[in-house]
Amino acid sequence: MSSAGNSAGRVLSLLIGFLAVSAIYLYAFPQANIFYAGVVLLHAVGGVVASVWLLLWLVRSLFLRQGEPLVRYGMVLLFLGAIPGLALIYTGALSTERRNVYLHIGLSFLGAGLVTAARLGTRRWLSRHAALRVAAVIVVLAVLAPIARYLRETRWTQRGRIENPALPPVSMDGEGDGPSGPFFPSSAQVYGGEKIPSKFFMESDSCKRCHEDIYNQWNSSAHHFSSFNNQWYRKAIEYMQDTVGTRPSKWCGGCHDPAVLYSGKMDTPIKQIVHTPEAQAGLGCMMCHSIADVKSTMGQGDFISSIPSCTNSRPARIRWSALCMTS
Repeated sequence: MSSAGNSAGRVLSLLIGFLAVSAIYLYAFPQANIFYAGVVLLHAVGGVVASVWLLLWLVRSLFLRQGEPLVRYGMVLLFLGAIPGLALIYTGALSTERRNVYLHIGLSFLGAGLVTAARLGTRRWLSRHAALRVAAVIVVLAVLAPIARYLRETRWTQRGRIENPALPPVSMDGEGDGPSGPFFPSSAQVYGGEKIPSKFFMESDSCKRCHEDIYNQWNSSAHHFSSFNNQWYRKAIEYMQDTVGTRPSKWCGGCHDPAVLYSGKMDTPIKQIVHTPEAQAGLGCMMCHSIADVKSTMGQGDFISSIPSCTNSRPARIRWSALCMTS
């Protein structure tokens, strides 16, 4: 084989190696962050490139009858595994596509295993016993599979687990940031003790481009009309503030009025700002999608919110696309 052919083969091997390592990471360590989304994108792009390269390699190899049989069998399995992988780029790796996901993983790793077994032979490891090499690789894959499954299921399940304290706080002063907190008596908190600009919660229409059906459902939902665009709620808060002041009404604002509460505007009597856009915004998409941690299901709004720095100054479509990958 020519030096150019050897170089192409090495590049293809490196690409397959990257796809295998990234696949292990994507399957065993699912997480909602931009790095994970970046690896998904690289895996998809690398998979498309590898699929075309595999097809060209197979056509050339089968017609010219070049290459070790074990390598050819492995490449055939890799190409067959690429087919459901390409389909998943179109459909997404949804739970309804679980069969294609595992078909893609199984065929691809089996193919990569055969190629690895062949490469081990060229390095004089059981060079005369191809069957033993294949068996050894299959054993390694059989051990890795349940480990990856355990990491995926256990880590992901435990990460989302909410454990309530044995007893609630003795008084309301024990909730959230306490009496010195900007949102007290709501239990709601923000990482860093910062306030969040109203605009952050007022751009749900930016989500419509990708999630139109969900946006339309939200637009006519109780969530959309949770704030002072709901006259029953408005009158209740106005009465509360007239009776006991503005601060106690924050207890309600932790769930009902994110655009008002988190910007600090709920310290103002609502009658003065009731017709402003933030008072009419309701409970938008970004309220729930900015929650970084849920402390308990006790009290009122016992969660901690956070917003990535990338959402501060960029156009809305870019800001929310970045945040969507981390929510």
